[in-house]
Amino acid sequence: MENKSSPNFSAAIGITSFIILFSILFSIFTTKIYSIFPDTILITVWSFFASFVLSILLLWHIFKRYKTYVFQSLQQPRYYFAKGFIYYLLFLPILFIVATFSFYIFKKVGFTPEPQQVMHLYLQADSFFLLSIMVFLSCVVAPFAEEIIFRSVIYTGFKKRFSINISIILSSLIFALLHNELFVLPALFAFACYLSHLFEKYENLWVPISVHFYNNFFSTVIVLILKYFYNI
Repeated sequence: MENKSSPNFSAAIGITSFIILFSILFSIFTTKIYSIFPDTILITVWSFFASFVLSILLLWHIFKRYKTYVFQSLQQPRYYFAKGFIYYLLFLPILFIVATFSFYIFKKVGFTPEPQQVMHLYLQADSFFLLSIMVFLSCVVAPFAEEIIFRSVIYTGFKKRFSINISIILSSLIFALLHNELFVLPALFAFACYLSHLFEKYENLWVPISVHFYNNFFSTVIVLILKYFYNI
């Protein structure tokens, strides 16, 4: 789905640079906050809020500049959302293998893998209101925003300059690195490659959005089960 109204290479680099700059400034500001209020939950909540603000800013820019292209990529939501569930199930064995292998490698080199930051917050938070916001942000906002940003803009923009395979690898690497989660980086990279492949195959954002949603939703359900039924 390449046309004049779709994002180009400059747009992909611009969005990527903006996210990196935002992340650097956020890290500096967060460090100062933590020195004053050394509360892990507070910092994690602040991270959620900052990510939400960043997503809103980027989506506003993308829809303003590439509205026609994005809406063309968001057709037939029911059909493609249902198809995404099948693709999510198909990818689970691969995700399990990659996660297990990377866990083994990290242990071998002397690193102890830790759960993602969001998982810590789920396990520590007691407020129903806070948990509800977290579920909404991680299961609804994140899949929708990240797929538009990384698949419809960054991947599509790279494809104007590089081959499909190179574009998938580069955009997926950026996706994994910008999540700033070392121990799940290989799994995030593999997941992003899969999402980009699905977007390339169907030229429809609902497929990667739905796969992303199911992944985040079922991960959240598992964590909440561990929290409330096994007191972890």
